[in-house]
Amino acid sequence: MSHRASSLSEPVSAPPEAALHVRPAFVLLFAVIPDIAAKHPKMPIGLQPIPDDLSQSYRGQLEDLQQRLLGEPYLQARRLRRTSVGRLILQGAQDEPTHADIHLVVHKSGALVWEVWLAPPAQAINVSEWIRWLDMEVEGSVARNIWHALNPVDGDHKHEPEMTLPLAVLRAPDATLDQLLARHGHDLVKLLHRDVSPERFKPSFVREQLAADFCRHEQGMSLVARNGAIDVHGQSAALEGTPLPQSTLPLLVTLELLCLERAVLRSFLNRFTRGVYGTTEDLIQLRRDIFDGLEEYYGTLAKTHGYTAEATALGESMFGINDLFDSVVERLDALTFEITTRNQQAVNHLGFWLTTSFGAIETGFVAAGIATWYCASNLWAVLAWTLGVTAATALVISGLLKWKMKA
Repeated sequence: MSHRASSLSEPVSAPPEAALHVRPAFVLLFAVIPDIAAKHPKMPIGLQPIPDDLSQSYRGQLEDLQQRLLGEPYLQARRLRRTSVGRLILQGAQDEPTHADIHLVVHKSGALVWEVWLAPPAQAINVSEWIRWLDMEVEGSVARNIWHALNPVDGDHKHEPEMTLPLAVLRAPDATLDQLLARHGHDLVKLLHRDVSPERFKPSFVREQLAADFCRHEQGMSLVARNGAIDVHGQSAALEGTPLPQSTLPLLVTLELLCLERAVLRSFLNRFTRGVYGTTEDLIQLRRDIFDGLEEYYGTLAKTHGYTAEATALGESMFGINDLFDSVVERLDALTFEITTRNQQAVNHLGFWLTTSFGAIETGFVAAGIATWYCASNLWAVLAWTLGVTAATALVISGLLKWKMKA
């Protein structure tokens, strides 16, 4: 009797909370500058074709979105070209993606972005494992293996992407966004920053990061950081799009443009570091290319819809695009000065020779008139006198002009 009474008085432990499962998808963006892209024009080999329904869905959704997001004039300029490249089969463990669908986005400048879509099976939230998949620094990671397939080592030349940006897309079928954040807010911030350290973030930092959400959809959250981006939705029965949700595509297109603009700016900066060489026509063409390449920065990206405006502003700051832009503009001013200086020198040289030529010719005419008075019967003497005076005058005038220009 006493044993039963004591057992009844013991507290009953609550059953363990069931793991929260989500439907994850990831997009890896590898940006490549035009110089490197031009050296490796070959497509990766050993790929399987992407199923037609997925490829058509990709093109249809992206083209429709670009029409609304970027506008008809931008599309007519044909600044971007999209290609479905193929499917790479992955030999991963359980819960890892079994394949990667690879697409290629090429900018008019020659910069490109490899766009790799990964769709692992539904699983419990495990950000440490996901970060390991996406970490380019980990040999044998999913991201590293895919990059090796896209960019095989060419002898001693090993090229790294100008920028690697993963986008994590999470859909929770059985939980609201608030429930998801209450249980895994810290984990999502870890995933956003791809932080693999065992230390926990401060609660204030987690709240600050989650408050930077710019998604305007109910039950949705979109965040961008220097090392990645995430798009999370609660109470979502499935990934409504194939293979990505329609609601994620505006963020994806914005990230693509940011990656391309960084690659374009880096390419221009690399050209300046080699010095300002070539003819004046070469420099003018370089300046024209720079103005054309900056369209995404001062044109299209500045006019994106409100839904992606915050992502654009954050990305330009976090990805160092603003700093690269300022550096390019600073060197562009120096390039403009060099072109102006060369043009002024050309004008000065032209004026120098015109002054010398006309002065010598005019003196020659006078000398010819004088010579005919004394040597009217000897034309060869007149000609010699005229040429001699003309040459002497040219030497005197050019000498005086050079002395004046140096003074």
